[in-house]
Amino acid sequence: MAHIDFTKDILKHYVRRYGWLPACQQQKHAIGKRSKRIPLRYFTFCAAEAIDVFMLEREGILQRDEQTGRLEGVFFCEENEEAFGRIADLIGSPEQGFLGDFAKIVLFEDDEDTREQELYSDEPHSESVRKKLRYKDVHRCLREAFPFDIINLDVCGVMFPLRTGVIAPLLKSLIRILEWQTQSAFPLNNRPCEQFVLFLTSHIDPDRTDESAIQQLVNRVSENVDTNAEFRSIFINRFGYSEVDRLATDNFPEFFCLALPKVMIHLALFRLGWDVTYGPVYVYSRDDAYHENRQYQIMHSVSVYRRIRDFGRRLDEPGAGQYARIVTQIANEGVVWVDDIVQQPEVRRELAQDLRRIVESRDRFRKP
Repeated sequence: MAHIDFTKDILKHYVRRYGWLPACQQQKHAIGKRSKRIPLRYFTFCAAEAIDVFMLEREGILQRDEQTGRLEGVFFCEENEEAFGRIADLIGSPEQGFLGDFAKIVLFEDDEDTREQELYSDEPHSESVRKKLRYKDVHRCLREAFPFDIINLDVCGVMFPLRTGVIAPLLKSLIRILEWQTQSAFPLNNRPCEQFVLFLTSHIDPDRTDESAIQQLVNRVSENVDTNAEFRSIFINRFGYSEVDRLATDNFPEFFCLALPKVMIHLALFRLGWDVTYGPVYVYSRDDAYHENRQYQIMHSVSVYRRIRDFGRRLDEPGAGQYARIVTQIANEGVVWVDDIVQQPEVRRELAQDLRRIVESRDRFRKP
């Protein structure tokens, strides 16, 4: 995909301002009683422009230490070494960054080359083994940084790429992130996270999505249409028919935004013990740089995860009814198509001005 100039990207800034910012403000309020020694913890894929970071700092959600100049509690992942350095300078700490491919970092597993070996040791290693050990070290650092109050997985690419299998590396990484979030405790008070916000980004492109994954998602949504009268009624009212495979063909973006949450909510509710408030979901289109007159879509979802108390040790565990309620709500609320909204002159002007102020604030910070 072609590089996007995020300093001028009105479409994405609509999502930042009207989706991410209110959710972050609510999360900041939710943890207000927590010790001030534990600042709000934010994990992001902010790219070199770091627009989201400076927006949240401007709004007082993220705090910068006056003595060190470091943004407290902010962690980031970046694969490009040059961009990593630029972000580290803006945040004020390379130690709060994780350099490398996100999926490779999260999914790292020891093998015969790395087992009982460390990156910083006197043992001589080949460059290929040192590369593995670097990933091992970054994996450990990332794992130890959990949990977070806000996780912004603003990643690039489709969720189910071609020829990667249904449970693709990005989805595996997301599942592991949720597992770490469930298992970890905050430093200093050693208490688990009770609530967090997840921002999830995915490209939507049926031609670049695994066919077997699409079919399995069709099957999952069809189950709701067949077994849940309320879901079926909402589905028919929205789309004019009840055939889920037809929706996947006629309107893949809407289908994807309906199907993917079912996977995430089922995992969170029944396996990990999180009640999920899902939405809003924002969608907009991008021109395909490699194919003339062709577009793909970007999805940004906002969801709040609240820990189910005593999960696994109670008689009234979450059941099918609670799951059905959540997915029915998703079907009822639909998605927010950003493209038409930002065509309104007042909205476009307001977003452009706000984005320019954030960029100017960031650039002032960069100056010595």
